[in-house]
Amino acid sequence: MAGKSAVVLGAGMVGVCSALHLQKTGYQVTLVDRKAPGMETSYGNAGLINRGSVFPLSLSDITHHLSGALLKNHPNVHVHLSQLPHYWRWLYYLLVRNSQSSYEASVKGLDSLFQYAVAEHRKLLDMSGCRELLLEKGWLRLYREEASFQAVQYQRDYYDRLGIRYDIFDPEGISELEPAITSGFRKGVLIRDTASFEDLSEVINDYVTAFQSSGGQFFQASAQTITREGDNFLIETHGENIRSRIVVLALGPWSGELCEKLGYRFPMAAERGYHQHFQPSDAFQLSRPIHDVEGGYVMSPMKSGLRLTTGIELSARDAPPVSKQLYQASHNARDVFSLGNPVGEVWIGSRPSMPDGLPVIGEAPRHPGLWFAFGHGHAGVGMGAITGRLIAELISGGKPVIDVSPFSPARFK
Repeated sequence: MAGKSAVVLGAGMVGVCSALHLQKTGYQVTLVDRKAPGMETSYGNAGLINRGSVFPLSLSDITHHLSGALLKNHPNVHVHLSQLPHYWRWLYYLLVRNSQSSYEASVKGLDSLFQYAVAEHRKLLDMSGCRELLLEKGWLRLYREEASFQAVQYQRDYYDRLGIRYDIFDPEGISELEPAITSGFRKGVLIRDTASFEDLSEVINDYVTAFQSSGGQFFQASAQTITREGDNFLIETHGENIRSRIVVLALGPWSGELCEKLGYRFPMAAERGYHQHFQPSDAFQLSRPIHDVEGGYVMSPMKSGLRLTTGIELSARDAPPVSKQLYQASHNARDVFSLGNPVGEVWIGSRPSMPDGLPVIGEAPRHPGLWFAFGHGHAGVGMGAITGRLIAELISGGKPVIDVSPFSPARFK
């Protein structure tokens, strides 16, 4: 490749959106992934574009759940002690950045991305002809106990300060909003500035089809190394070598290996998660995603049924799956819902988590032309479109729509 060329490594939501936006600015783009588009981390989440998810995982969150987590009996967080060496740097940075000012800076940074998240996805959905896959009915957080609702008043205080719209419901109001929910919850909070996808695979495939229809190329291969070769980067794969002036690294939890080969060590942890689809009776249907706070799961209506997604499992990225967290979550869900029979296989995947909760978006400090776009945690699907826009604006020399300094790759020394 010569001239205005770019290679995007990673065909999850962040990578695909980056490829689309770069293509729109005039680049000839090749998208590279070892698997078909959208078949790794982007395949297995709740499908939310959720402005209400502006709260990074903090040290107090970890310590709050620690006693239960160490015993593996808490549905929200599971910690595997034998895997601690794999994320000790992440925990270290979580400790050294444990201040109110750092937390508030992360909240502000996340909200700056989420303010544009839904609107940017709408543009790509319209361009790709699949707007009908976007469900815009908000996200309902449900509390079984009044005390749990009161314990997170600070979150609603942040919503008020940030201008995030929400409504509070009592049990009767919850049932009016979602007739299938007739008992089990004392309070509900509907986050209105939220949307969700009814089929993540279809959305990503439609994005890739639009990308290819405009001349983009998808190459299925596993990138092994990135090296400088004159004015270009040389990307070695098991198949063939690829050359390009611009490279975007958007491999999610697999970004770390290539970064380390280039001398960059990011304190990234793999927040693993599980999901299972269920096919309930016609009497139990949801119109929007729900979060059972104490139950430790999110349930989203999708074309293939109800998707139940678990909380956080802190373990090595490639460690064998442990079914207990999914079992706990589905057991808790059956306390209040008639889920019906499970459908399909259990999915397990890893979310790339940075200790400040913010993604890495920007140019590599010592390798001009190499750009990072990873570390979005649970929100890569939601933040994919705005991240792609920012990457394209930065690479093309335009002014980014938001301040990107909070996401700088240089913030971790």
